[in-house]
Amino acid sequence: MWATFYLEAFVGLPLVVFGIEPRTFHGLIGIFTAPLIHGDILHLISNTIPLLFLGSVLFFFYERIGGAVFFRAYFWTNILVWLFARPANHIGASGVVYALAFFLIFFGFFRRDFLSLFISTIILLLYGGVFYGVLPSDPRVSWESHFAGGLVGIASAITFSKQKKVN
Repeated sequence: MWATFYLEAFVGLPLVVFGIEPRTFHGLIGIFTAPLIHGDILHLISNTIPLLFLGSVLFFFYERIGGAVFFRAYFWTNILVWLFARPANHIGASGVVYALAFFLIFFGFFRRDFLSLFISTIILLLYGGVFYGVLPSDPRVSWESHFAGGLVGIASAITFSKQKKVN
């Protein structure tokens, strides 16, 4: 994400054209590239910090399923945005952040073991505000990415909570 931002901001490459443009052939590339592209430095930082924290929690405590959860968070979130979002250029990693946060919050409730419930509680306390981000508020913010990420996170929590070994 930072290398992409550097290329756009300091080298002058207009990478924002590689965002997700729903239901367009050109917008398909955004399924792969949109989370790497950010509008400004604040947008980048606001995605970097939670992505690093939530990703670290995911891979540290759930190392056996971490890769599969992250893959779903990255690709399924963006596929849903491409299929269902309003016509706009959707960029940024917040959909992935929302998917990871929703997964970590709901996984403990579905799994019902002490460690997972403890992690769910901590993430809920730190990131409980994500529930408001799935609602439309600012037309410049892709609430659709947040909503899709939330759905993917919950679906992944349901799916993986049935596995015997997750860490």
